[in-house]
Amino acid sequence: MNKIKLGRYVIEITNFDKILFPKSKITKGDLINYYAKVAQFMLPYTKDRPISMVRFPSGINKEGFFQKEAGSYFPKWIKTKKIKKEDGHVNYVIINNAAILVYLANQACISPHIWLSKIDKINYPDRMIFDLDPSGIHFSKVQQAAILLKNKLEEFNLKPYAMLTGSRGIHVVVPIKRLYKFDYVRTFARDVARSLVNENRTLFTLEARKEKRGRRVYIDILRNAFGQTTIAPYAVRSKEGAPVATPISWKEVLDSKLKPDKYNINNIFDHMNRNKKLWSDFFKNISKIPKL
Repeated sequence: MNKIKLGRYVIEITNFDKILFPKSKITKGDLINYYAKVAQFMLPYTKDRPISMVRFPSGINKEGFFQKEAGSYFPKWIKTKKIKKEDGHVNYVIINNAAILVYLANQACISPHIWLSKIDKINYPDRMIFDLDPSGIHFSKVQQAAILLKNKLEEFNLKPYAMLTGSRGIHVVVPIKRLYKFDYVRTFARDVARSLVNENRTLFTLEARKEKRGRRVYIDILRNAFGQTTIAPYAVRSKEGAPVATPISWKEVLDSKLKPDKYNINNIFDHMNRNKKLWSDFFKNISKIPKL
């Protein structure tokens, strides 16, 4: 058993050499080292937010599970927050330091998912998200859709940011003032999506059922709801090669060689070193949503 000291916390590391990604031979130790290194860049996006854990203790080829409740065995220094639900409450983990991120990686939490609101104002999101899903069509259609969505949002004086999901599509993320409840934000997002569908019915769809989407990009706005989560920036996905959810520039969105899983735990830092100002103004460009 190894130990890692991060700040004033000591984390006991188990099964360091356990392979979590069989084809690419990526181990739990690799995952832990990645999260320890990326923490300084990732923590601004997880700070003070409830998270859900996507865990694969036996590796990604075996069944994993989605965990909301902090484990009863988690150390007392793991920050948590109890949030009410219809039949009780859930005690969520809050990732406010590198030690918590590494502890969760040691629990084979490959993909932390974050809420769109913070614990001090839990009913008021500070970001709006559009998830562009290719529905099996060529990724270039998603790139085209992302640019059209960016242009549409800028018409409303909103400042959108692009992120490769590391899975299939692109997330378009808009930082917003904490003035609106989730229903309002989701309704606005749906209106934007409907406008895009009406303007380009061969490219966009709001059809949730895959068999009805045809060869169109699905604009998923449903994450803009209380209790819903989305992959955290710089989080690893449970796919071979350990791809990473990666903030990118709008210029890169236009790259013909772009793929949603282009960046992974082995090449992400080269990307970040080349693009040191990526999302650097994210927390400054906080916008008001226009009236519906």
